[in-house]
Amino acid sequence: MTHAGRLSPVICPLAKLGRSSPGSLEFTPSVRNVPFHHPYTVLEAETSFTYSPTLRCSSPCLDQGYHTLVTGGGVGDCANLPLHSTATKHRRSQSRTVIGSNFDRLRDELVLKVFSYLNSADLCACAAVCHRWENLAWEPVLWRTIALCGENTCGDKAVRCVLRRLCGRTRTGACPEVQRLFLSDGTKISDKGLTALARRCPELTHVQLHGSPNITNAAISELVARCPNLQHLDVTGCVKVSTVGVYSRPEPSLRLCLQYLDLTDCQLVDDANLCVIVSNCPQLAYLYLRRCTKVTDAGIKFVPSFCSALKELSVSDCHQVTDFGLYELAKLGALLRYLSVAKCDQVSDAGLKVIARRCYKLRYLNVRGCEAVSDDAITVLARSCARLRALDIGKCDVSDAGLRALAESCPNLKKLSLRNCDLVTDRGIQLIAYYCRGLQQLNIQDCQISADGYKAVKKYCKRCIIEHTNPGFF
Repeated sequence: MTHAGRLSPVICPLAKLGRSSPGSLEFTPSVRNVPFHHPYTVLEAETSFTYSPTLRCSSPCLDQGYHTLVTGGGVGDCANLPLHSTATKHRRSQSRTVIGSNFDRLRDELVLKVFSYLNSADLCACAAVCHRWENLAWEPVLWRTIALCGENTCGDKAVRCVLRRLCGRTRTGACPEVQRLFLSDGTKISDKGLTALARRCPELTHVQLHGSPNITNAAISELVARCPNLQHLDVTGCVKVSTVGVYSRPEPSLRLCLQYLDLTDCQLVDDANLCVIVSNCPQLAYLYLRRCTKVTDAGIKFVPSFCSALKELSVSDCHQVTDFGLYELAKLGALLRYLSVAKCDQVSDAGLKVIARRCYKLRYLNVRGCEAVSDDAITVLARSCARLRALDIGKCDVSDAGLRALAESCPNLKKLSLRNCDLVTDRGIQLIAYYCRGLQQLNIQDCQISADGYKAVKKYCKRCIIEHTNPGFF
């Protein structure tokens, strides 16, 4: 080392960060303005659509709203690039020989601009070139987003190393520039690591913790207490998390600014915990409770009572939710744009009709696997929700009559899944194709559709992607 507190210019400071074995980079903090898991960027995976856009560190469960109408691009790069590979050594040797190149004449501001387009692995490689690049590559402005991915990444060690490197430049030991944290693809963090992050990064606005089984309510409480600007929290697969709130202080629980909360696979969430969550987060606009199997109608009734501005809700695979729960959700009225009750097998025509009449601005609806839903409810839905853009009625009791109502009343339909709809024939498909010419995706897997229906879609819906299981269509 030539300067105190600085690393050698030929050794990447993240070379051993969070790795279980040398020779591979498993830690990849994002250097771009990685879009958070916003509800208008990814496709719904709970539907029967098998199309999946390019995704990086996003949730494996993509039930994220009627943004299915937007074809999202990739949101980050979690490529595991070896720092000590032959290619890297070759680049280092080249960088040492090209002395006085035009790039060296650039001002620091321009170099930072170039670095802002690099992923974390490239930034680490750049930091090993020379002292100037090392200093520039660790500029806090390039580390507004920290993204860790890979099963071999130790989240606690990675976070601790990054915070030490970034926060060492400030007198207070804080990193106000860090705004987003994304953990995915098997990267795990404990309460200790998350608490340290919350204390050092009070300006966090987006936190995604996928599959961290050691995270508990205590760490979540510390996070939301120390990060008052937190708007987006995704704890998918954090099986020990059951609630969200501030309980470590003597004063009453704080009202949080959270607008997006994903509790997918947090199976400890029950009706009482759901009541606490929605009462603490009155600004919620996006709430996902997929596979929170302890949630019942009694808990669902608290949602519209506290979160009157809710736009998107998923209770898919919550088998105890029935028509009575839908009666309560209908109180959200025209604000509700997205609803998923997939595999809630106690939902029937009665509940769906109430939703259709009260929530008439619905854009997305998923009732896949609700076998008690029939043409009667679909007809009411089509006539009440003319703005519908995406619909999954797979394995429902729907026939050509229901498809006729959809075709005539919802001409702007973009995505439709009819998987396992045994009563649908070519006639229904032809009606959809003729009236809904902007259709982009159609799933007719395991349906009794012949080449005639297939050709009709190809004729009228030029850009439609058809998913089917008939080998004769190829």
